Amino acid sequence: MKSSSGRWQAFAALIVVLHSAACQGPSCPSWTQDFETNLGIFSQSSADDFNWIRDNRGTPSFNTGPTNDYDPGTNAGYYVFIETSFPRAQGDKARIDSREFGALAAGKTCMITFGRHMFGVTTGTLNVSVTDKSSNKEYVLFSLSGDQGNQWSCSKISFDNSKVSGNWTLSFTGVRGSSFTGDIAVDGIKFSPGCGCSPASSSYPCLDSKANFDSGWGVFNNNNTGNNRFDWSLRRGGTPSFSTGPTRDHTTGNGQYAYIETSFPRANGDEAHLFSKWIQGSGNQCGCTLTFWYHMYGATTGTLRVDVDEQGKNRAKAWEMSGNQGNAWKNATICLNATALYRVVFVGIRGTSFTGDLAIDDIMFNQCNCPKPAPQPDTTKTAGCGFGTQGSGTFCTLTQPISPDVYWVTKHGQTTNPDTGPDGGYGGSGRYALVTSTGQTGAAVLMTPWLMYNESMNGQLQVAYSLYGDDVVNLTIGYEPMLYDSKVGLVPQPLVPLRVFQGNQGQGWRLATIDLSTTFGGKSCDVVPPFRVKIIAYVDGNDFGDIAVDSISFSAKQDAGCLDGIGRAVQ
Repeated sequence: MKSSSGRWQAFAALIVVLHSAACQGPSCPSWTQDFETNLGIFSQSSADDFNWIRDNRGTPSFNTGPTNDYDPGTNAGYYVFIETSFPRAQGDKARIDSREFGALAAGKTCMITFGRHMFGVTTGTLNVSVTDKSSNKEYVLFSLSGDQGNQWSCSKISFDNSKVSGNWTLSFTGVRGSSFTGDIAVDGIKFSPGCGCSPASSSYPCLDSKANFDSGWGVFNNNNTGNNRFDWSLRRGGTPSFSTGPTRDHTTGNGQYAYIETSFPRANGDEAHLFSKWIQGSGNQCGCTLTFWYHMYGATTGTLRVDVDEQGKNRAKAWEMSGNQGNAWKNATICLNATALYRVVFVGIRGTSFTGDLAIDDIMFNQCNCPKPAPQPDTTKTAGCGFGTQGSGTFCTLTQPISPDVYWVTKHGQTTNPDTGPDGGYGGSGRYALVTSTGQTGAAVLMTPWLMYNESMNGQLQVAYSLYGDDVVNLTIGYEPMLYDSKVGLVPQPLVPLRVFQGNQGQGWRLATIDLSTTFGGKSCDVVPPFRVKIIAYVDGNDFGDIAVDSISFSAKQDAGCLDGIGRAVQ
């Protein structure tokens, strides 16, 4: 029987694979990197002269590059290519490297096929190489130069552990030819089962975490919660308005940057929030640094703020700049010393008028994204709550988001309006959690700590609820799974609803009982990811729509052969 630590290491390796869509089923079938969403298992190398670009619908220059992708072969599909126009010079190199893979099994051959497009009279060279991490030797297994015609072609490489004995990475290097008609593209990279299934499980390398937005959002995403009123956008060249914003990106002058567009319908004080993925904190004083370039030009420029959102703490401001800073890119560096999981938030705030476009580019996390081993269960905390006694309220280990639409509060006795809400706590005494509808609009969210599922077959979640009143909108109970990503640590996934109650359910308390073993299909805790339960009440501002919950509890038969059961939080 495995120890808890051993089971967690196996679990972490498994869900990294699932997150990258590399494996499905008991064996490891072939799989494809097609660039439809992002760079996937690849990242831009820092040991080169410029970057590969993720693109579709044709490259910018005439008489070079593809017009469709290789897989699935449409102009809507994506590929990666090297842009060889100015300021690129002959011999400049662009390189992407894969994540680190485990050593090949004895007797197994790894075969990798890929689509390549090399069209243009001044096309340079495409090199494909594998680096043995145990010896740090790089083997060039494919090299092709010159114009190969205006079509996609399939090429392949193969190797076994007689050549590459240790962990390994795959690299594609494009070399610029003598002029701009030399764009080279790659797509549809397929790995055979012999290549192995997962990145090296003994350690998770610190991957390149520079976000220059040339290939999309990278480790960032827009988030429509809290005070967010609009989104950041990606832009190449100047912004649409006169006398504001940059005219080019910071990286190369012809790439993309992220910016906020402050023209109508934006209003003074509107905020746009750009979130990084979750990162495991180091706890060291200035143990890692965040560097970035910003552009704040325009007579009515508002504010750029950087927040650190650390789990278990209030979101905190780490840096801020306001007003017109001139028509130039400028650099900033911030020390990050979070101890728990955290994410960085870039907040753009609109000024008094449209001449306030502000932009960011070339964001670099330095020694920040090396995740710790998969977390161990904390057996000191439980996730249920009864919300306290008559004299003192508590949310136990439940938390609420920073700046939600509406807050939950604890309440004893009858609600203010006798025609909605409960008369007292579940069972007749004690406090309960309440969302008052009068004058409030939006969602109120209660969240448990991160939990591990126990593989017993009778695990249950119980929530007492009151939805009484003619204006009751909705109560949703669901769970949010979490996957372990080797680049940024633990990453929450979209909410999965378990129970949804609509409208007036009548006076009095009711009890929702949810069978978690049915929810998770009876799977063992080795393959069910950590999760947290969310209880979300929606109100519309009317007088008769109060929503209450009480006596949240988890129950499960304890199984010594598994990890700690339901109700045990994960740090």
